[in-house]
Amino acid sequence: MTEHIVHFHCQIDQGTMERFRDCCLDAIDQGASSLLLNLSTSGGSTNFGFALYTFLKSLPVPLCAINAGNIESMGIIMFLAAGRRITAPHSRFLIHPMNWYFPQSSVDHQRLREYLLSLDNDLARYVQIFALETAHAETKLDIFHCLSAEEKVIAAHESLAYGIAHEMHQMVFADNVKHWKISGG
Repeated sequence: MTEHIVHFHCQIDQGTMERFRDCCLDAIDQGASSLLLNLSTSGGSTNFGFALYTFLKSLPVPLCAINAGNIESMGIIMFLAAGRRITAPHSRFLIHPMNWYFPQSSVDHQRLREYLLSLDNDLARYVQIFALETAHAETKLDIFHCLSAEEKVIAAHESLAYGIAHEMHQMVFADNVKHWKISGG
């Protein structure tokens, strides 16, 4: 069994998503029988965050994700794609209300309605994925409230009760594993 570690310590955007995807696929092409995703991200694009979730769920190898520091916003969706989820003792998660960045300075009613529908759809998708991936949680988190009204910072030990992480411990990487690194920018 060959485990490869993919380090993703950046925001989620088109470039980082593509580099992450390519590293994962290259690792599998080089014989990885499992992937360890070492993550710390402030989140980013909902479009690319949902694409990453779907991509990770499609991979033919077991995935283990580690919260190596902070996992925020859309990074939580990325983290939840793994079948095994570990949080470092001093890490945290942040869920906050969703927002939208307007690419142009003026919009008409039709475009504004489209943005609102898209934002509502992103909220619904996030809630569905969170509910699915944390279905066996000891404590249910009102994820809709966190995404639409009031942010929530979740400490490592709290993430276990909410079903976000399954284990809490400090990881030590083996000497004989292949490392893949994704950088931002």
